[in-house]
Amino acid sequence: MALFGKFNKDDLVSKAKNAVDGIKTSIEQKQAEKEAYEAEMSAKAQEKKEEIISTILSNQNNGSIFGDTDTKTLLDFTKDFYDRLLMPANSVALSKISMYPYIDGKTLEKAVNNLDGYDSSETPVLMIKGEKKQIILITDKTLYFSLALKEDAKFLVKGKVSNDEISEILFISEGETSRVDCDGYTLAEFKTDKTVKEDFISLTNYFESIRKKDFVITDEEVDQLIKEKIGSKIAAELKKYMIYDDELFVYFAWGLDSLAAKDYIVCTNKQIIVMDREAFGATSDIKQFYYEDITSASTEQNSNNNDLTGYLIETAITAATKTCDLYFSVAGARTKIKTLYKAEAERIVAVYHQFRKLAKQASAAPQVIVQQQTADDPLEQLKKLSSMKDMGIITEEEFESKKADLLAKL
Repeated sequence: MALFGKFNKDDLVSKAKNAVDGIKTSIEQKQAEKEAYEAEMSAKAQEKKEEIISTILSNQNNGSIFGDTDTKTLLDFTKDFYDRLLMPANSVALSKISMYPYIDGKTLEKAVNNLDGYDSSETPVLMIKGEKKQIILITDKTLYFSLALKEDAKFLVKGKVSNDEISEILFISEGETSRVDCDGYTLAEFKTDKTVKEDFISLTNYFESIRKKDFVITDEEVDQLIKEKIGSKIAAELKKYMIYDDELFVYFAWGLDSLAAKDYIVCTNKQIIVMDREAFGATSDIKQFYYEDITSASTEQNSNNNDLTGYLIETAITAATKTCDLYFSVAGARTKIKTLYKAEAERIVAVYHQFRKLAKQASAAPQVIVQQQTADDPLEQLKKLSSMKDMGIITEEEFESKKADLLAKL
């Protein structure tokens, strides 16, 4: 029995050892396969990086992506463009675009970790974010890219190209797919939706303006782009409440799409219009505030909770989602509009101050009354000639001669 027991024990130990060795071999094999796969994908990512750069560099260069525009002009225009042309009628939460000087520091910090050789002395001008951590970042000197490898999106193709080597960047929406092309090479693709279409309209206008050195943004341009973004149906409905011939759209905010916030907020160069999106077209749901009638406009983080703990929780949530309420004071009454993204609400306040100032300047300007000139009036001259004849200054013959000339002019 002892021998039989020892035999069983040794057999079990041997089997256990073999099992452990098998598991160890399997783990080592899987690890080797994993390392080989990662090496293969990394090599493919490196090949793709070299392909992108060499393709861009091989194109005939027609000048920098920003032309010879100096940095200050570029940054000033970028801020103005973002405020006046990109933000209006854009979904702030869903937009893929950030622009100077509104590129969030934390977002940039995360992006830089996925970029190859980022130079912190450069100024970020434009960032385009895609799915799966994809990023295109354009600074005042360089275009950086971090793109998902087609074979495995967990691997990123990271590289950079000097702006001076890039002639053209295009934003094209075709069917279900929208793409970013750089000198003929497709850097990134996006699934086409309303937000991507709006972003691509804005980006196309941005680079076209730089190419043409057209750095002046007029209210007419803003009006046209907003109409293009919101569509003819909404634009036509809003036009019913714009009574001035020279009234133009200068800002449009969608706000949050929630039960707590159902309003479109529209700024023209004359007034602010608030319209309920669910009861669209119902006149009872329209609020109009002309700039000269608004005494103040402000934003406030939104919370209706009187309990301190509840208030702190709500303010933490709204801080994370960057939402706030907008307030107007008109004729002693305070009107609350909720809930907007903070960027939208702050832009509306800025627009209010701009056009409120213009309205006050217009009302304070002295009125110039231009009196009709009568010096060339033949009847008036005839009266003067008659007086001159009576006073003996001119003779009867001279009077009759001048009189005939003047009567001929009547």
